[in-house]
Amino acid sequence: MRYGEWIGRVTLALIFLCNAVGVVDQTRAANELAAHGAPAALVPTLMMAGRALQLVAGIALVIGWHERLAALLLALFLIPATLAAHDFWAYHGPELQGQLANFLKNVAMFGGLIFVTFRLGPGSVMRAARNHSTSGAPGRSLPV
Repeated sequence: MRYGEWIGRVTLALIFLCNAVGVVDQTRAANELAAHGAPAALVPTLMMAGRALQLVAGIALVIGWHERLAALLLALFLIPATLAAHDFWAYHGPELQGQLANFLKNVAMFGGLIFVTFRLGPGSVMRAARNHSTSGAPGRSLPV
């Protein structure tokens, strides 16, 4: 795996990992779920399921373990999360601009995840790294 690819994976996964471990406050997200019709009793379960998905898929994306599936799951998670949390069309004035900017950022993340999902060749990055290290090449943590 090239350094640029690894940096891209880490930075793409960073927001999901921060959400998963609670660095980013999820109170507003929980309130938005309830406001969009999720049963109040189900909101904590949905939040924990979302955090678990973000943690597992985020780590998988970073280390290159089933990275295409991880990216696809994060992209699919991002669709309802974006529509529920950043419904810019329901706002007016300065709040509209903030919601629109966040909506477009999520669309950009979605695009990056879809790129990872469909761009990579056969096999995982971890398999390619193992093949590189067993081919007699000098051992490196990240092949160039």
